[in-house]
Amino acid sequence: MGMLARAGLALTRWTERWIPDSWVIAVMLSLCVAGLAMTVGGASPATALQAWGQGLWALLSLAMQFTLMMVLAYACAVSPPLKRAFVWMAGRPNPARPRQAIVLMACFSTLTAWLNWAFSLVVTAAFLPFVVRANPQTDFRLLVTCAYLGVGTVWHTGLSGSAPLILATPDNFLIQAGVLTETVPITQTLFASFNLGYALLAGLAGILIVAALVPPAAEAVSVSEAQARRLDSGHVAQTRPSRLIPAQRLEWWPGWSLIASAAMLLYLASQIGSLGFGRAWTIDNYNLLFMALGLLLHWYPKSFLAACEDGIKNTWGIVIQYPLYAGIFGLMAYTELGQALTGLFVSASSPRAFPLIVYAYSAVLNYFIPSGGSKWIVEASYLLPAGHALGLSIPTVTLSYAYGDMTTNLIQPFWAIPILTVTGLRFGDIMGYCFLIAGLMLVFNVLALLLIPLQL
Repeated sequence: MGMLARAGLALTRWTERWIPDSWVIAVMLSLCVAGLAMTVGGASPATALQAWGQGLWALLSLAMQFTLMMVLAYACAVSPPLKRAFVWMAGRPNPARPRQAIVLMACFSTLTAWLNWAFSLVVTAAFLPFVVRANPQTDFRLLVTCAYLGVGTVWHTGLSGSAPLILATPDNFLIQAGVLTETVPITQTLFASFNLGYALLAGLAGILIVAALVPPAAEAVSVSEAQARRLDSGHVAQTRPSRLIPAQRLEWWPGWSLIASAAMLLYLASQIGSLGFGRAWTIDNYNLLFMALGLLLHWYPKSFLAACEDGIKNTWGIVIQYPLYAGIFGLMAYTELGQALTGLFVSASSPRAFPLIVYAYSAVLNYFIPSGGSKWIVEASYLLPAGHALGLSIPTVTLSYAYGDMTTNLIQPFWAIPILTVTGLRFGDIMGYCFLIAGLMLVFNVLALLLIPLQL
């Protein structure tokens, strides 16, 4: 563990020193892709500029969809009923047996990440203080690592998997660009038997790994007083005032929540009834479900809206970065660059090796572009045609991408920010554990991709 911790800390220091803000990376990547479009793709500077500009605003609907996903997930995570549930769950482990608290947090992170990656990041950060208070002898660093576990093991296999959801959404950017001719329902990706088996085994592997990493009591690092005070701060749900003016009575009347959520759930049920779950489960309907749940969990409209106001502060990165990634997509789709990269991947691979190449490529690029949706915008326009040329199905290529996208999340500080903000830890404090888990999951993933069917 000491050697791995030192390697992890070295990687963290390198990241903090050399990796700039993700918006700057998006600009740098835009310049690189523009250069490739003019050299490899043979486009003139004027053609490259036009392609970039044509794509720049092509993904506004997708940006709004992912923004809503984060806001609604946050609203659900900080609702009063969940906080009451946290008190009960945190009291289940035996405080004298720290491994029980570690397994609880690992299971919680894994399950919530499969349901919704944004929800998991927020809800594990909200749950963590309750577990720490109820289990003070548990190693604080490993507990924080467990709260981050799900986004590195299962999230892209689950209900909020960005790449599969984009494929399932009608008139998505890949259809508009001619890369796809029709949507790919989640029954062929997220609910394919191979992916379900992978998600189960990957989730169990992550939980077993952290359970084995529990240090002896003498070496456990407990939470400090300053960290404990920091954990006690966070979102405070608005409570209904005892005396209300007429306007406030309307704002706090729960009937509005009931009416709106009932209409949303009825519409979702009608969509599933007419299209089937596989084709109805799109990004839009996914967000619809979480909006209805958020309204019901908060009960009072004013409380729900206050939570959404807090949650939207975490979404500015998507809003300001997606136009740049849309511009990169334009350079790929509206010049010859996409076809050139497709030919490069086809010539450098074989059908059996292609899933591993996609996995490794996705994992490396994820370290620099830590967003499954943003990166899929960049990669899909040439990886899917390359896979097709080699005889692989779209679901096989998509899942290979998804598994790679998750692996390096464990060693990339970007998505750990919500948890680190709550705890007051630096990423270097948990990097040793994260580095070890990522290494073991890498072995698991290589074996899985050697077995993945070429035609899912």
